[in-house]
Amino acid sequence: MATQYPQVTIPNTEVRGVSSSNVGQEFKIFVALPRSYADLDKTYPVLYVLDANGTFGMFAETIRMLQFGEELPEMIIVGIAYPVNGFVETLGLRARDYTPTVDSEWFDEYVESRPEIAKSGGTGGAGNFLKFLREELMPFIQSNYRIDPEDKAIAGASFGGLFALYTLFHYPDTFNRYIIGSPSIWWDEAVTFTYESEFAASNVDLSAKVFMSVGALEAEHVIAPMQMLARTLQDRGYDSLDLKTHIFEDEAHMSACLAGVSRGLRAVCG
Repeated sequence: MATQYPQVTIPNTEVRGVSSSNVGQEFKIFVALPRSYADLDKTYPVLYVLDANGTFGMFAETIRMLQFGEELPEMIIVGIAYPVNGFVETLGLRARDYTPTVDSEWFDEYVESRPEIAKSGGTGGAGNFLKFLREELMPFIQSNYRIDPEDKAIAGASFGGLFALYTLFHYPDTFNRYIIGSPSIWWDEAVTFTYESEFAASNVDLSAKVFMSVGALEAEHVIAPMQMLARTLQDRGYDSLDLKTHIFEDEAHMSACLAGVSRGLRAVCG
């Protein structure tokens, strides 16, 4: 019989459950608290991390290392996860929640390669997921933790980056800091550009700190739209927009998302 040893855990973390009527989903919410949280009566910036089933530990410990080097302030980290065992099991759920429009053809092809995601509910749920954040999760976090409600960041990559851009162009005040890695701007014939154009038509400013990145080894349909969107935003001349971009040499889709964690955090939260 194999010897059973204790599992590794991340210090100063909690798991909470939040049920969403907007999404029709129970979410697991991972929370990492600063070292000083129990000793000081103060509020902290908050970072909301998408794809937390795969990224929460990485963000939590990267941030703590950067804080040790005095490159970041202390913050509360809120990881938005699903009640499953690992990242691969979230693929259908994240496609449902992070994509802004329904694309049945794409979903059908995806199901062919990964039949286990067929029960996820398809695509096009970004609007409901954003309502979950704004109407259900954020009030829960604010009522249970000492956060600074005026200092909120989001980190998302790939479909998570697509969702972050959807939020930026629909309800930009949801967050004031955006870390966006390898965003899937190609989705639905690059509908993100339509959202950007509609936002620009009715707004003279965009108040946000934004970091966008891709890997130099990624497909052109990932790299080119990010570069084009960055140029478009720069040409708008928004006084309150602080936009930084980076192309990581020798990095592909997954490795570029990982590389963007430290760089993005320091760009918008440092």
